[in-house]
Amino acid sequence: MKKLLLLLLSVSVVSIFAREKNTLPDSLKQSKKSQKDTSWKVTGFFGVNASQTALSNWQGGGQDNIALNSILNIQVVYKKAKHEWLTKLDAQYGLIKPGDYKLFRKNIDQIFALSKYNINAFSKYWFYVAQADFRSQFAPGYTYAGDSISGQAGSDFCSPAYIQLALGLDYKPTNYFSITFAPAAGKITIVNRGYLADAGAYGVEKAILDTAGNVITHGKHSRYEFGGRIILRFKKDIFKNVNLDSYLDLFSNYGHNPQNIDVVFNNLLTLKINKYFSANIISQMIYDDDIIIKRDWNKDGKYDTSGDINGPRLQLITTLAIGFGYKF
Repeated sequence: MKKLLLLLLSVSVVSIFAREKNTLPDSLKQSKKSQKDTSWKVTGFFGVNASQTALSNWQGGGQDNIALNSILNIQVVYKKAKHEWLTKLDAQYGLIKPGDYKLFRKNIDQIFALSKYNINAFSKYWFYVAQADFRSQFAPGYTYAGDSISGQAGSDFCSPAYIQLALGLDYKPTNYFSITFAPAAGKITIVNRGYLADAGAYGVEKAILDTAGNVITHGKHSRYEFGGRIILRFKKDIFKNVNLDSYLDLFSNYGHNPQNIDVVFNNLLTLKINKYFSANIISQMIYDDDIIIKRDWNKDGKYDTSGDINGPRLQLITTLAIGFGYKF
């Protein structure tokens, strides 16, 4: 009898707790649903654009071509209390097939990724900052003669690649604009392809040759620089359905020609037409005193000093495209 009473009491207690357990999670679950986690914010854009131009007896001249471009832009921001962590990826790749040529050729190729951590320093506008970023490309870049590749690739993935670090202060008067002052900054240039490293491309130390032109010591695959950086960022809807994402990076090497400033200036203007179609303008400018641009000015087929002027130059690329685009 005692065992029966104990069993009934146990069942009663369990059933009471079960009823409480069934009602409690519902209320907790309801409160969790009403409280959304706003610490994370993800924004981005993906677009694919295609175009074709066909000419027939066109008096104004021109050339048939087929082009295909793609773009991916993602930004993830974690913000809580005094801490903020920004991660960003910009990637573009495009191909073009001019005229009757069989080979598709690159017309744009870029990878740019960064990770940036902020913690409030003083007032509400100044932050301590630590940033690391990476810049390279997806595929080899060639020079073409007609419908064939001329010579070896002049660039490739990680040939070159740039890894840059920065420590300093961030001034952020708004959530869409900031200026980074980094008196302690590092820059690593990577050139994986051996023949490019041997040639001293992109500022790495070139190979040592004997009098017959044989390699005694191969060129360095990397170069390390220490200097200072100033970085300006702007990302905002400047008009309805028009977004501008702008990034200006200035770097000075303290130990070698500090007056020659390396410049990277990226701009992406996105115009949203409707939910699935958009237009975008991509513009990039690069100036690096260590990158020698070779031009055959006298058209003799040689890149030498007899009539040719080789040296650092402003690099500029601009692309206008209209097609499928999804903003999130």
